Amino acid sequence: MTKHIEKSRVKVLADNEAQKLFQKFAAPLFRVANSVTRKKGAHELAKEDIIKPTSFYSRESEKTKLNWFCYEIALSIELDIKRNLGKELMKYKIDDKAIAEFSIYYSKAMKEIILQKLNGKIKTVIHSYEPIESYFPKINDKMVNKMLDLIAKAWDEQLSVCVNCPNRCISEKDVYCTMFDNDYYK
Repeated sequence: MTKHIEKSRVKVLADNEAQKLFQKFAAPLFRVANSVTRKKGAHELAKEDIIKPTSFYSRESEKTKLNWFCYEIALSIELDIKRNLGKELMKYKIDDKAIAEFSIYYSKAMKEIILQKLNGKIKTVIHSYEPIESYFPKINDKMVNKMLDLIAKAWDEQLSVCVNCPNRCISEKDVYCTMFDNDYYK
């Protein structure tokens, strides 16, 4: 009996190709991670993220749990938009970097609305189309609505994760967040 060795169909990846592949698979892991340890692992795989915790503070006093929540919301928004609209947005010359930067911008814009909700000034958090239109003035209304739907979905999913998260980012919004100092996120 003769064995035939077939040419391998496995593609050998260069280091940068392997890193990009790991990043692609790590991003979805972050959202479904149900513990701090698993979230750290997802972040470790996706080291090259454009969205970094440093995007949410400029001085030590801004390392609050509310800003950490904004960081996590930005990651969720970025993931949903890239996954569901990335190809369509390329028609508008909106690439992954622009999506990530927009996600940071939008999550920071949401901070005031979150504070209004916590202070009882508003009953319901409403996601507005205005930040989308001001950031991406060339996209049409249909695309704005698609993005808005994904932002609302990311918001709801993030809040569902928060229910079981021990960090209590919303209820302890002004408390110093040690996650900003964690080496896993640097």
